[in-house]
Amino acid sequence: MLRKFVRDLFARGSGAGKTPRAGASVEYKGYTIIAAPEHGPAGWRVSGTISKEISGERRVHRLDRADASPHREAIVAMTIEKAKRVIDEQGDRIFGDARGDRPI
Repeated sequence: MLRKFVRDLFARGSGAGKTPRAGASVEYKGYTIIAAPEHGPAGWRVSGTISKEISGERRVHRLDRADASPHREAIVAMTIEKAKRVIDEQGDRIFGDARGDRPI
């Protein structure tokens, strides 16, 4: 039991199994959605970025959700759908504003 704990501890510390591979890149309403699912104990988890160039500056919003699946392809699709929903509901507000407000 202790051996497994130590092995898992070092595996986590080395980043084994945790480094997300970029998934699909999708253009949607002027935004770029990049799915980068993260693998954890519950399977693959929704994770990625939404970015857009605003006034010559590339703005990026990190999208992380608790939704999980054992199938990476399903999570890539879910990440893209959730990102589209965030864009539809919030638009540029996800990046905050010029006064330094934090994203919602």
